[in-house]
Amino acid sequence: MSFDFDAGKYALYLWPAFAISVVAFAWMITSSLLMARRWRREAERLRAELESTPS
Repeated sequence: MSFDFDAGKYALYLWPAFAISVVAFAWMITSSLLMARRWRREAERLRAELESTPS
């Protein structure tokens, strides 16, 4: 499978739009992964705190 990267007269608009989209998706994925890691640490901290409290 080969792709034709020649965008012709639309290249001036197409390639920057493609680059912005790639950056936006990378930012969303990174942000989601970092937020999930943060929530996991918070849940573990709360679980440890709950287990250490006398009942």
